[in-house]
Amino acid sequence: MKEWDGRFPRSLYEEIVAHARSVFPEECCGLVAGDRNGRPVRVIPMENSLHSPVRYQMEPREQFQVQKSLRSEGLEMWAIYHSHPVTEPVPSATDIRLAFYPDLIYLLTSLKDTPPLLRSFRIRDGHVEEAPLTLTDGIA
Repeated sequence: MKEWDGRFPRSLYEEIVAHARSVFPEECCGLVAGDRNGRPVRVIPMENSLHSPVRYQMEPREQFQVQKSLRSEGLEMWAIYHSHPVTEPVPSATDIRLAFYPDLIYLLTSLKDTPPLLRSFRIRDGHVEEAPLTLTDGIA
């Protein structure tokens, strides 16, 4: 994956926030697809199979099918997103422990604030580093 410059389309942000609102008070989760230039281009909402307000889990078969479909379209898994319905959008100890994709961006939103915050992180080997994120109009 190419290095990301932090630009994120406002339309994708709005889709993530709408997903978070639609399942509140549960955590939402999903994937963001990227193009071959390393730009985020599509939000793919997934079901939180735990239906929990404090944890999320994507169904592995559904995630595999989405990844397979993305490859056939010339896209790749770019980010994993989820929400913290009423707490700050920062990775929890569980989020860090279960961050199995060190090359992906981890996006977190929270409905705690208005407008909802969206933050991005790199999580590698238990180390969390916030990545800059700037909402843009149009493509990233």
